Amino acid sequence: MTFATGRVTVSTTGVPLVSNEAERCDIGIQIYSSSGNTGDVYIGNSTGVTADSSDTTDGYPIAPNTSLLVTDRNPNEIFAISESGAQKLWYIIV
Repeated sequence: MTFATGRVTVSTTGVPLVSNEAERCDIGIQIYSSSGNTGDVYIGNSTGVTADSSDTTDGYPIAPNTSLLVTDRNPNEIFAISESGAQKLWYIIV
């Protein structure tokens, strides 16, 4: 089994979690929100993900210093946005 790791800075515009064409994963993607973040980061499935502003497009919130396991097989289908500032996410794809 191989894995990849990385970090992404998230702002008020939806960004892909993985900036390059990652290979499909075997298990999933573990996402960690930095303990230094000042707000939640929202995870969704498109660049149109929103941060606590619309019932139909809001992503799943990850509070600072917490993690989330996403079992999606394609890391390129995960996007993130924050309500304010520059928040950091780390990930490992396995």
